[in-house]
Amino acid sequence: MIGGRRFALARARAALPALVTLLIVTGVAAGLIVGMAVALRAVEAQDVRAALGAADGLRGQAVVSVADGGDDGLADAVRQTLAAHGAPAVTVTESEGVVTITPDPARVTGDDVVSLIGALRELPSEAREAVGARVQVAGGLPATLGSIADGLQARRGPTAVAIGFLGLLTVVVVGAVALEPVRARSGESLLLRARGARARSLAALSGAETAAVSSAGSLAGAGVVLAVAHLAGLPHPGLLFAAVGAAGVALAATLVAVVVTARTADRRPGRAQLAAAAAVAVVLAVVTGLAAWQFAQSGSPVVVRGDGTAILDPLVAIAPALVLALAALLAVLVATPVARGIAAALAATRGVQPITPLRLASRRPGRHALPITVVAFAVGTATVAGAYLGTTRALGDAPEALRVGADVRVTTIPETRSAADIAVTATEAGARATAAARGFTAIGPGARIPVVAIDGGAVGDVLLDGGGTIDPAAIGEAIRLPDAGIPLAGDDLELVVTAPPPPPIGVDGEQFQPEPLLVNVQLTFRSDAGTTFTYGFVNGDAGSGGEGGEEFVPPVTDPRIRERIPLPGEQTWSLLAIEVWPAWWGAEGTVVLSDVVSGGEPLDLSTMSPAPGTAGSVEIAGGIVFAPAFDSTGDGLVTSVIAPGVPAAAPIVITSALADDLSLAPGDTIALEFDGPDFEADVVVAAVVPILPGTPAGQGLLADLGTLRLLAATPIVPNQLWARADAPDAVAGAIADANPGATVLVADPRQGEAAAATAWGFGLAAAGGLVLAVVVLALRRTRSRADTRELALLAVMGLGRRRAAATRTAEDLFALALGVLGGVAAGIATAWLVVPTLVRAAYGTVPDAYPVPLVWPAAELAVAVGAIALVCAVVSASVRVPRTLAPALREDE
Repeated sequence: MIGGRRFALARARAALPALVTLLIVTGVAAGLIVGMAVALRAVEAQDVRAALGAADGLRGQAVVSVADGGDDGLADAVRQTLAAHGAPAVTVTESEGVVTITPDPARVTGDDVVSLIGALRELPSEAREAVGARVQVAGGLPATLGSIADGLQARRGPTAVAIGFLGLLTVVVVGAVALEPVRARSGESLLLRARGARARSLAALSGAETAAVSSAGSLAGAGVVLAVAHLAGLPHPGLLFAAVGAAGVALAATLVAVVVTARTADRRPGRAQLAAAAAVAVVLAVVTGLAAWQFAQSGSPVVVRGDGTAILDPLVAIAPALVLALAALLAVLVATPVARGIAAALAATRGVQPITPLRLASRRPGRHALPITVVAFAVGTATVAGAYLGTTRALGDAPEALRVGADVRVTTIPETRSAADIAVTATEAGARATAAARGFTAIGPGARIPVVAIDGGAVGDVLLDGGGTIDPAAIGEAIRLPDAGIPLAGDDLELVVTAPPPPPIGVDGEQFQPEPLLVNVQLTFRSDAGTTFTYGFVNGDAGSGGEGGEEFVPPVTDPRIRERIPLPGEQTWSLLAIEVWPAWWGAEGTVVLSDVVSGGEPLDLSTMSPAPGTAGSVEIAGGIVFAPAFDSTGDGLVTSVIAPGVPAAAPIVITSALADDLSLAPGDTIALEFDGPDFEADVVVAAVVPILPGTPAGQGLLADLGTLRLLAATPIVPNQLWARADAPDAVAGAIADANPGATVLVADPRQGEAAAATAWGFGLAAAGGLVLAVVVLALRRTRSRADTRELALLAVMGLGRRRAAATRTAEDLFALALGVLGGVAAGIATAWLVVPTLVRAAYGTVPDAYPVPLVWPAAELAVAVGAIALVCAVVSASVRVPRTLAPALREDE
């Protein structure tokens, strides 16, 4: 009964304006999706190129060589392997049998990073088959690419959410525009149905028509954008992505046309239609709630599996867009009651304005549903984009500074250098304050606890405040040593170390006189300013064990030495502790410390006592007699004495998450087993803080280095240096130049810049929403026959052309105002729910305890929302009454 080319063409001509609208909207929608992908890839490529450009030397290269055998064909094998993994943008050079792989900074993209990582991973095995020998890959490029890939994965989460905003709006707009041809021929469809046409046939015909028009429009839009990107030399997703995006847009339009045609082929009671709409709303609310819950659990659409593979969770990606859409739909629902309420409040007004536009808007909410939705979505997306940009801008480099912990931090000190040597270099380079520290771990229940032992008196000067979350000065005051020790009268200290000869040893009937005990002596002092100072020496010559080809030199002990210890600075010092441990494996005997003098006055050591848990034995009578002990391997253990007032438990500052795991509160004492060096000590919780800068994930505990030294049964040698500097890069460079092999950390500004660059995605989504809103408003602007006839009626009923146009403009502007207000409210609600989580995901290393406050750039947001409202208002206000009114009025004759 229906079908054939002539019938299809005649049917299309009857709904030509609606089909032209669908053609234009699908082309714009597909072009926006492909354009957003191109723009985001360009931003990503710029980020990758900047990171690789900063990787100097071997950090930006991979060196491939043959470990054994010839190197014939190695370069060809490397090129073949790279080509098999996608031919990433690299330069391959060969020199003296060594192949060097260097990324091309002018062409490399994010996709090249992923493919190059896979190629370098498989290169040894694949190249070995080609050259017949073992192939090895050196250089720092794999590690550099790995860190770049981790950053890309983290930042692709917020990018996927931004794409979800534009994608969902595109589906809504395309689906709503696809309804117009169905509505334009609703009467025709009912007539054909009454003449015996099947609903399935009508749906198939509508679907074929919509598919043809939408496919042509989406392919054209995607193709134009892809061609422009190719001509401009921008990285683009390729033909496959463009085809899939265009097919998705066409599929959305086709499905809407088919479903709606099938459901409206027969007249349905109003109650049934209302029940169906309510069911759809309930399903949408349930899906939105599930997506929001999943988003709250994951925090990012990019999920990294156990094998390191990153996958995209689409439900999490569209969760923020669904929340925004659900909130924006509330503006549509409240349009009718708001219009009625305002009209009722202005009932006493005699003029046509504004009562008539308000009453018209309240009586036909369906006419304004799409404009309100697209405007609310565009404004809401712009609001979310502004909040995201403001938050990332306010956060800046703070998360990266949290990782470092100080302006400059040296985490690896060469064996030939000490923390004091590094501090001298840092001070000469312009550092305002320095603090020696030791990083190690404590064994906790089920996990290792990061520990930072640092000079408590300098914590307030060097530790960063974690974005204002903690008070470094208060932390330093909480862990610093209390006023304890034996006051010294002068600015130096002299003491005598005596090593009595041990008893003779009989071996095979012969007597041997062992050498007096050779020991390391270390004294710890505390100034009135709270800083600590240690001084160590040996009572003789430790000799050489002959390792590494050196000649064996036996140790030599000086039976009696007098050591003078100069104390730094013009401060008042107190003696806190004395530690002694054997300097030679397996030696036995005792040493005596006596004749201790400071400023010419004798120092009374009788008030000192053995440290808790100290090894060996101590006898205090006038002088101090140390009898050190050894472990099962023959290594000497520390024997120490402490001055009165030294705490038996070291005060610590612990993070709140760790305190909850250990069930600790301020004032609680716990015995911890430390690892690296190994010792046990009691600690008391002095304070609980949300985060601790300078530790992995911002969690751990902070203790005073001097206090732990006093309580440990083993030496604790600083292996880090923390510094405060006005020019961190200059100080870090000076330390690195003067100390080859030292690992120097400063906050990398590229981390904050790369995270802030993800705001481009939300900005592009907001721009795309504005384009779609303008297109929808322009194409729906008084173009239907019903709208034209209504304007003609208003004009001939006494309003005239100008007042009739003003009435229609006022009605549309009222809907626009509801869309703007609803979009602002929806954007604020959505931003409050998702922006802090997305910002954490963009940085990738922000701990949960780190505050990410929602920052609103009020001025910029006001300008953006005002610009969107103004553009949409100009389009909505461009209503024109037909020049000839008679044809419109006599259309039904």
